[in-house]
Amino acid sequence: MVRIGTLPFRLLCLEYGADLVWTSEIIDKSIVGATREVDEKSGVISYIKRDKDVFTTHPSEKEKVVFQLGTADPDLALEAAKTVEKDVSGVDLNCGCPKKFSVSGGMGAALMSDPDRLCAILEKLVQGLDIPVTCKIRVFDDVDQTLQLVRRIAATGISALTVHCRTRAMRPSEKAMWYRLNDIVKELPDLPVILNGDIFEHSDVQRARDETGATSVMTARGAEENPSIFRVQGKLSVMETAVALTKLAVQTSNVFINTKYILLKMYPDTKSKSFEILNKSRSYKQMCEAMGLTEYYETEGVHLIHERSEPSKTRIKPGKQPQATENACKRKSEEQDKIVAQDSNSAIPEEPAKTGTVQQAVPQQGSGSETNPELAETTDVAEAHAAKRLKA
Repeated sequence: MVRIGTLPFRLLCLEYGADLVWTSEIIDKSIVGATREVDEKSGVISYIKRDKDVFTTHPSEKEKVVFQLGTADPDLALEAAKTVEKDVSGVDLNCGCPKKFSVSGGMGAALMSDPDRLCAILEKLVQGLDIPVTCKIRVFDDVDQTLQLVRRIAATGISALTVHCRTRAMRPSEKAMWYRLNDIVKELPDLPVILNGDIFEHSDVQRARDETGATSVMTARGAEENPSIFRVQGKLSVMETAVALTKLAVQTSNVFINTKYILLKMYPDTKSKSFEILNKSRSYKQMCEAMGLTEYYETEGVHLIHERSEPSKTRIKPGKQPQATENACKRKSEEQDKIVAQDSNSAIPEEPAKTGTVQQAVPQQGSGSETNPELAETTDVAEAHAAKRLKA
């Protein structure tokens, strides 16, 4: 999920029961050359380039997180994957994103039209990494063309294949074609096949398996609307999950503007006073106040937030008067705040929030690339993908 699948969101999904989580799509050149830093207090591992966090993770998700890679070059793909190999459980090649920013560079869904390049990348990754390699695709209109492609992909030695049951031209509003997975599952009896598309309720998980024979399922929009979709006991209120996300964001010093974006997309009532306060927040201090976490911020949060996580260095340090600092950055952050608000409002789902997963609970624990927020599930950037464990 574009700009959603960052560290605090992934940790929250794992806390609620996700088996695996995918990062947002990270382009090969953006991670190559990044410096790896470990925060001694929080344990957060950051890959930093040009003083910005390209990718952050935590040891608690090491066995659960799959690094989703955007690439069109075998050598760059391997260099990027080797950069983060020791901190992730697998690498996934994104071959499903249909958006211009991806396909114009020969990445994403463009790779499906260039199977030689696609398979060369997978072979390079499989041969060069000591962790599992997976791939996510869409389907072609033509069934035989789809089956021919999946046979070639499986022959590269990947550990699992995820299929978004829509074509490149289909939008999220169009019903996913689950039935298209049946032939793929039969074609690849020895490879775990994961269904993606229209998983909105926990009950959808078993239904999808029964109807398609899929090994497991993956959800993006379902988790985005309410990450507690992974709870076997049932979903919590969106506000309860939003508060939990805010705490995790503070604990991991997630980039403020990314945390705000996620919360605004999750927020159930865009006309409420609390939404207005959150929308106007320009620092973690103000965000925590909007989320009813003032005491938490003052006693713990203020000591955890890094300078680079706050916009325009708005971090409020212990013992300092906050107003002067906040006023000093107000004008600089105003325009950025408007952009986030516009993105968020455009991304609020029109349909009632639904969800779905296929997760097994794990012990409780506990920025993103710029792209179009409409991508959600369609972009394969599944920040909160649910799936069975990868085949070793």
